[in-house]
Amino acid sequence: MLSLSAISKRFGSVSAVVDVSLTCAAGQVHGLLGENGAGKSTLMNILFGLVTPDAGSIALAGKSVRVFSPHQAQRLGIAMVHQHFALVPILSVVDNIILALDDKLGFADRAKWSQRLRQRAASLHWDINPQAVVGTLAIGQQQRVEILKALLGLDQASNMGAVAKILILDEPTAVLTEQEVDELLPAIRRLASDGVAVLYISHKLDEVARVCDVVTVLRRGRVVHHGTANTPPAQLAALMIGAAIEKPQRTASPAPDSAMSPVIIKNLCLCATNGRVELDDINLNIRAGEIVAIAGVEGNGQSALVEVLLGQRVPTSGSVHGVGSPTQLGYIPDDRHRDALVLSLSLRDNLVLKQYRSLPFSWHGWLSLRQWTVAAKRLISAYDVRALNVFVPVVTLSGGNQQKAVIARELSSQPSIIIAVNPTRGLDIAAATSVLKRLIAARDAGAAVLLIHHDLDEIMSITDRLLVMHEGQLTDTNWPASNRAQISQLMLGHVAGAAT
Repeated sequence: MLSLSAISKRFGSVSAVVDVSLTCAAGQVHGLLGENGAGKSTLMNILFGLVTPDAGSIALAGKSVRVFSPHQAQRLGIAMVHQHFALVPILSVVDNIILALDDKLGFADRAKWSQRLRQRAASLHWDINPQAVVGTLAIGQQQRVEILKALLGLDQASNMGAVAKILILDEPTAVLTEQEVDELLPAIRRLASDGVAVLYISHKLDEVARVCDVVTVLRRGRVVHHGTANTPPAQLAALMIGAAIEKPQRTASPAPDSAMSPVIIKNLCLCATNGRVELDDINLNIRAGEIVAIAGVEGNGQSALVEVLLGQRVPTSGSVHGVGSPTQLGYIPDDRHRDALVLSLSLRDNLVLKQYRSLPFSWHGWLSLRQWTVAAKRLISAYDVRALNVFVPVVTLSGGNQQKAVIARELSSQPSIIIAVNPTRGLDIAAATSVLKRLIAARDAGAAVLLIHHDLDEIMSITDRLLVMHEGQLTDTNWPASNRAQISQLMLGHVAGAAT
């Protein structure tokens, strides 16, 4: 159905995609793998009409086509679900669908679109309320809305004579819980069985093995491997990076300071304006020289806890001590676009945002832009941020490289307290491993680290203490004496306990 032949694209002196060819047949899930900056998103943006290639050709059903825009891609039967959602939170689900797909002037037939939406959702065994306000939906539900929007667009194109049905999924599970992933992957297989060609971009090799038929691996913009999805994960990881990956191993904290607790939370409670309890009598000490991790299904109070720790919300009762000033705190937020980056500014400016008023970046109010540039170049080298130069707008970087930039800024100042929320989201296996090792190094240097993470395997690989948050309450898992199955049960609220 789809054939890409000798596709190449350069941005200045950087070759993003070099002579890439691949095919994807109807009914096939084709995995596209590679480290951050390998060219995956650029290649898919070319297919979707967001980027114009310098060379190469695209064919659909044996016929050569040129894709100049996303609108044209949709008319050809190509849809893309991006890593960052393109939904309007204050609108209903059906209004988001209409906004994207109904190009007729005048009154929109919401009843018709709602029916189409329900039918498409039912085909994937999903239950979606068309009238629900998108901003009130869990992240997993919003992901489903994005996929349904793309599929309804494909249905629309098919009715207009499009010969292809191609769905591009860019890191579709990056923001999902394990349970939501387990629900999504079978739905993707059902799409393939209905004749859709799915291009699946992911860094999660276990998921690739579960859902993909074949895989193509890119490294530095070039195809280095094409084969079946049952290729051993360790081999795929080595192909992506160009070397074997040594994952971090959990070691006991060398010197946790039991007499020093930089973060002390006592009897913390928080109620929403509607009276719903978001945090229920939280007690927690985070000592210097240890990593304390909180696992849990997203939406059980983790965001509320972080907001209170940062002073963004005032607790209903209880207290928080010791978080300190912003210069003492390293904060890696869950949403880098909303909470960590100024997308219109350069990479350099984003890297010095926390320190630009201090020496050597300013002197008596005068800014030293040369020092900004020197420091930024040092950080992008140390943290392997892939960019044309330090002056490019940070919005032009891939999601993984944006995340690396945030981590470089927040950890390079050696903060005494670190709050990291899903810090490896969107990172390839090498970059994720590097982040976990840096958190261990910060702990070993005496930092108090609070890790709130959706990836239980990564949590267990580095944490000293592991707690579970469910319905606003913290439960001690007795880690490392507990196992994964027991922790998963706690995440579902099946066992009660107390945190310390």
